[in-house]
Amino acid sequence: MELVTVHALIVSGLIAIAVWSLLSRQLGRLGVSAPLTVIALGAVAGLAYGQDLGEHLNTVVAEKIVEIVLAVLLFVDATEVRRGFLGGEGRIVARLLAIALPMSLVATVLAAAILLPDAQWALLLVIACIVTPTDFAASAEIIRDKRIPSKIRNSLNVESGYNDGIVSPLFIFALAVAEGNDAERFGPAVEGALVASGVALLVGAVLGGGAGLAVKNVVRREWATSQALRLGIVIVPLLVYAVAVTLGGNGFVAAFVAGIAFRAARSPRASTPADLDHAEMSSVDDVGLISSLGIWFVFGAVVVLAAEGGASWEMIFLGVLALTVLRMLPVYVALLGSATTWRERTAVGIAGPRGTASVVFGLLAFNSLREDDANTALYITVIVVFSSVLFHGLAAPRLMSALTRKH
Repeated sequence: MELVTVHALIVSGLIAIAVWSLLSRQLGRLGVSAPLTVIALGAVAGLAYGQDLGEHLNTVVAEKIVEIVLAVLLFVDATEVRRGFLGGEGRIVARLLAIALPMSLVATVLAAAILLPDAQWALLLVIACIVTPTDFAASAEIIRDKRIPSKIRNSLNVESGYNDGIVSPLFIFALAVAEGNDAERFGPAVEGALVASGVALLVGAVLGGGAGLAVKNVVRREWATSQALRLGIVIVPLLVYAVAVTLGGNGFVAAFVAGIAFRAARSPRASTPADLDHAEMSSVDDVGLISSLGIWFVFGAVVVLAAEGGASWEMIFLGVLALTVLRMLPVYVALLGSATTWRERTAVGIAGPRGTASVVFGLLAFNSLREDDANTALYITVIVVFSSVLFHGLAAPRLMSALTRKH
């Protein structure tokens, strides 16, 4: 990788984020989200760097950066859930996570098997893990829209906060199998996934819970300044990820569990409206935002790379299915018998934007898989996420408000 090109890419990304930060309010009034802004600027960079971009992304350094970014985002997602473990909408959220999410994964694998008959099952599972998790980073208007009932908005917010953390160990397992021969890698991959998950659960719970208790006691005794405390919280997901990986654990699961444990230990009365002090979490939130915008910038450049490579109609059709039927049908089934109307179920089914987690999973797959499989995973990631940014960022909020409006 040429050092000059790497520096140019980094500088371009920083400029893109700076442009958005200076114009964020004006862009927001025009309905242009932060991800859409940096995606557009990233696409310009992609046009400038051309096919060399693929070589820059397919490196160990790039892979580690992406992994650390995901760890931070998973920690932030887990700490952002308000009003208890399931956000005060336990029945709806539990159905979405325990029924709709597994159904979507299975349905996506089956659909991909039909459309991509030559692909090994592990690759199909990798693709399903990429395109299934929801993320409202590019579609925040849906969560803020007061015309949509609060129970729907809260449920969607909690679902998106948890599903990427739930899917991550399955993604790592599928990736481990896909990297080698299915038959030869399955047994070791299962064993490795179980061990890694166990280590991650232990590390995340101990370090996350310990950090939460430490912050709680330090604040009560006034031992630390606000600035130092914010810095300490930023270090938590980085430390958890590093320790988990060093001990052979899954760093993503550890960071996610640490976020849950931190929130529970810091504010044990989780039913109160303000679970965590927003001032305490502001720095880690800002780091998460900058990291997320950096990923969106890279994604914009990758869109150009994928467009030049070309995607088959089967990949495009699978992407369309992932955003529609493969999301909506499981949601309908999961919410049968719940206290939701058919209009609300339709709204929840429509509101399944894909975002940062899908991009990160896609980039990790691109770095880890063989060339043909890597390109397939990357193309499908681009199709699904870019289509979602356009649809869920522009049309979906209006459709949802129309569906959930009282008649």
